[in-house]
Amino acid sequence: MRTLFITWYPSCRRSDALAKALGGVSHLIHHFTFKQPLQAPFKYILQARDTVRLLRKDKPQLILVATPPVFAVLLVWLYCCIYRTRFIIDAHTGIFDDPRWMWLKPLSRFVARRAVTTIVTNSFLQREVESWGAKAMIIGDVPVDFPKVEPAALGPGFHVVVINTFSQDEPLNEILAATKELPDVQFHVTGNPKHSRIQYLEPLPANVRLTGWLTDDEYAALLRAADTVMCLTTHDHTMQRGAYEAMALDKPLITSNWELLRKTFYNGTIHVDASVKDIARAVNQARRERDGLARGMQQLRRERLDIFATKLQALRKIST
Repeated sequence: MRTLFITWYPSCRRSDALAKALGGVSHLIHHFTFKQPLQAPFKYILQARDTVRLLRKDKPQLILVATPPVFAVLLVWLYCCIYRTRFIIDAHTGIFDDPRWMWLKPLSRFVARRAVTTIVTNSFLQREVESWGAKAMIIGDVPVDFPKVEPAALGPGFHVVVINTFSQDEPLNEILAATKELPDVQFHVTGNPKHSRIQYLEPLPANVRLTGWLTDDEYAALLRAADTVMCLTTHDHTMQRGAYEAMALDKPLITSNWELLRKTFYNGTIHVDASVKDIARAVNQARRERDGLARGMQQLRRERLDIFATKLQALRKIST
């Protein structure tokens, strides 16, 4: 079966990994700067044009499409109506709790009822989708396949990689404030600052480096060199793709103290509240327990791979 995964983002490792697991191809379709809301209407027109061209050329039998934006799903649904094919929605948390997308929830409900199923990351979101009269299934675990590169040369000391996209749900100011309490720890904060929709603390502490945009190889090298990976959110029911990336490399993880994240990352992980004191405490704990946390993460990775294999088999069954 020819399967395409359509994602209107400049990068999405979840889409790439899920498409690969299904034997399909991932297409990332984007224009202009990713996080500039004023560009959105023009960007969506160009993305729609490119999507139609791609679908008409490849003629897929099954289409997976990520949302937000829900407009990508609407376009795929129209295509499927005309060419009598099927589609599956991969729903990211933003359509449920981000004010930019919540006002379009009636449209999300409309397309979800017409999809084969909607993939979500947890049972809370599954219940919401099912309350719309739509089918839903949970796939939280999508294994990450990093490039085989050497670890980056970060120098001596303890290095924490903060997986960050400058989104509003990331407690970056609290993280930066915590770095001042840990002058002997080096922090590497990912993400392109020019895409920031928040005001973060300046000047930066001497032990903080903003990495800027990284290629896949550079990103993989950075994570391979990390002593600990930090990935935080202030939003409940939000899965952390960066946490899966830490798990893929058996790296100790610091993530947020939400029930979903506690249940998913139950080994090799320190869970924290979004406070300066708790973040600093977690980094010190990670320094003391690094080796034990790494062993715990290795065990967790093996267990979650088994869970993903079961979920993938179920997805294949309903999509054939």
